[in-house]
Order: sequence, then structure tokens, then C-alpha cells
Amino acid sequence: MTEGTHLPEKIKNVWRISAFINFAILLIIAIGCYIAFIFLNWQWLFWPGIGFGAIAIIDLIFELILVSYRYAFWRYNLTADAVELQSGYIFKKLVSIPIARVQDVTLSAGPILQSQKLQTVQITTASTSHKIDGLEPQTAEQLRRQIMQLAVEVKENDV
Repeated sequence: MTEGTHLPEKIKNVWRISAFINFAILLIIAIGCYIAFIFLNWQWLFWPGIGFGAIAIIDLIFELILVSYRYAFWRYNLTADAVELQSGYIFKKLVSIPIARVQDVTLSAGPILQSQKLQTVQITTASTSHKIDGLEPQTAEQLRRQIMQLAVEVKENDV
């Protein structure tokens, strides 16, 4: 797949918010280790606390740097016989979900996606589930309808 549809620009904000949430969780663990080290005199928690703090900072930096990369190389495409998901440039990944295997298409949005007015399209087959995160609600609904319509057509033709 050389062409495809990019996600909306707002998905970058979702990825940044997620990076800061991950940072906050790791930082809370590091602070907890530090508090236990100081006040409970748990000497063994000194290095794990330092490790969690360092991992929190390194993870935040890498996730924020990779937002633009992730956005530039994440695409999806709907063809008559498959939904194709492509990501990565260095570590390329191309997933083709055959329309004939599609069992369910679900729209959902957690709090972060809702704050950006975006939705996730989850495509479920008998063996796996794949997500397209961060679509505009109208686009997500249109994609869901198209996939389900193609799936129904394929199943009618097989009978």
C-alpha cells in the first residue's frame, strides 16, 4: 500500500497527552519509592526509585519525539476486499484485514479521544482485533458503514 488516509492532526494531541500520563504514572512510582526510602528507611528502594525516575524522563522524551514520526507513517486504506493498516518507516508494518473475515466493527472513544472529539474504529475478526485510533466521528461512522456493507456483500456473494 503506497497510498492511504492519514489520521487527523488532532491525534498528535492525544499521543502527547498519553505520553504525559505515562510520565506521571512512572513519576508517581518513583516518588513513592523515594518516600519509602526516606520515611520508612527501606534502603532497597533507592535504586528502583532512581530507575523509575530515569525511565519516566527518557520515555517522555522519546514518546514526544516520535509523535511526528508516528503521524507521518500511520495510514489506513479501505479496498473492496480488505482494510489495510500501515505504520512505520524503519520498522514497516502492513496489516491487511480481509473483508470476508470481518465480524464486527465498533466505534468507541475514551476520555482522551473524547476531549479531542475523536473516535476509535475497532475491526474484529474471529481471531484478532485491530484499531484505527483518532478518527473524526463522521469519518469513523462512514468507515464503519462502508466496512460492514462490504462484509455483508461478500457474505451474500459466498452463499
